[in-house]
Amino acid sequence: MSPIRVGLIGLTSEPAGLGQGKWGVSAHLASLHPSPHYEIVAVCNSSVESARRSIEFHKLPASVKAYGRAEDLANDPNVELVDVSIEVGKHLLAAKPALLAKKQVFVEWPLGASTAEAEEMLQLAKEANLKTLVGTQLCADPWIAKAKQLVESGTIGRVTSSDVQISSPFGPVDTWTAEAEYYLDFESGGNEFHIFFAHCKFVHCIYDLCYADMHLWTVLSGFTYVLGELASLKSTFAVQNPVVKLVSGKTGEVVNPEKRRTAPDHIFVQGAMESGAMVSISTRTPPQPIDGHSLRWLITGSEGELELTTSGRGYQVGSNPRTLRVISKDGETRTIAWEQDEPSHIKNVAPPGVNTARLFEAYALDKDCYSDFEKAVKLHKLLDRIAKDAGYM
Repeated sequence: MSPIRVGLIGLTSEPAGLGQGKWGVSAHLASLHPSPHYEIVAVCNSSVESARRSIEFHKLPASVKAYGRAEDLANDPNVELVDVSIEVGKHLLAAKPALLAKKQVFVEWPLGASTAEAEEMLQLAKEANLKTLVGTQLCADPWIAKAKQLVESGTIGRVTSSDVQISSPFGPVDTWTAEAEYYLDFESGGNEFHIFFAHCKFVHCIYDLCYADMHLWTVLSGFTYVLGELASLKSTFAVQNPVVKLVSGKTGEVVNPEKRRTAPDHIFVQGAMESGAMVSISTRTPPQPIDGHSLRWLITGSEGELELTTSGRGYQVGSNPRTLRVISKDGETRTIAWEQDEPSHIKNVAPPGVNTARLFEAYALDKDCYSDFEKAVKLHKLLDRIAKDAGYM
């Protein structure tokens, strides 16, 4: 099979790492470059000059084209898949030309800055019968896949309840980078609720896990993937840290000592699944989690209980310590091995890119552990439902 020819939107001329604008380098470039299933043939940034600098900086082949407009990239007949990894407020503008040109499209989560934007992209993809992909990496994690298998095999019997506890891993709650100021704004569509809580892929996961198709995509998704649809829910949001100091990521200088946060930093959701199982999902922002876990997910059944835990920043990326334990009805506790053998072009991808590499692999091989635009729109609508109940819409 010939490799899928990719055009990247949002590849900066910087080394891999964490921080604003670096996800395209640390996750997307790191995953695509070594994969036998993909070939990078074009880069599109805010200008042709910027794209050329990125191509040169990352030592991509001289044949890679440089573009300064999404329309020009979309019209390149050599590009089969357009990969969008930029600020969420620009996702629609970047992806729409590719969809109109009937190209496959990968958009990082959130799909759009609003549900309306996500629905517009989905409609265009449906009209062109396109294969699409959304960046909800946790669903591709073998840790989650093993948990799903245990639930579906009846290891813990009939699921009666599930509880997810999330501790924000992004550092001091009173400081944020000025380059990503939008993250503090609820209306931006790219904030603690729409990215961390949902991308948390925890919500993703729950959605996925509770179904049989896929991920909150791994937690909300995982939740419903394993347990089914939410029949009812009640949500409460709070901004417990309303004043944030904005610091320049380039100079370290304080550019705004009192930026007001409107996006909630504490999110509590409770409800019942259509199966009758009770669920609870909560986020908190301790200076340091007392148990060391950034995420703890309990799935309780009639015959036992399953526990997933992880520590460190960005548990969805697949490179943090992760444990999976089960206790049976008779009290026997086992730690479950969940690691699997993987090709070198996946397991050798450096943090934080390995789960993105697994996502690209699943897409290329038509595995079911990735989310498309249709699943993304379902998640957008579920998030709207949660926000509306909390009085935020």
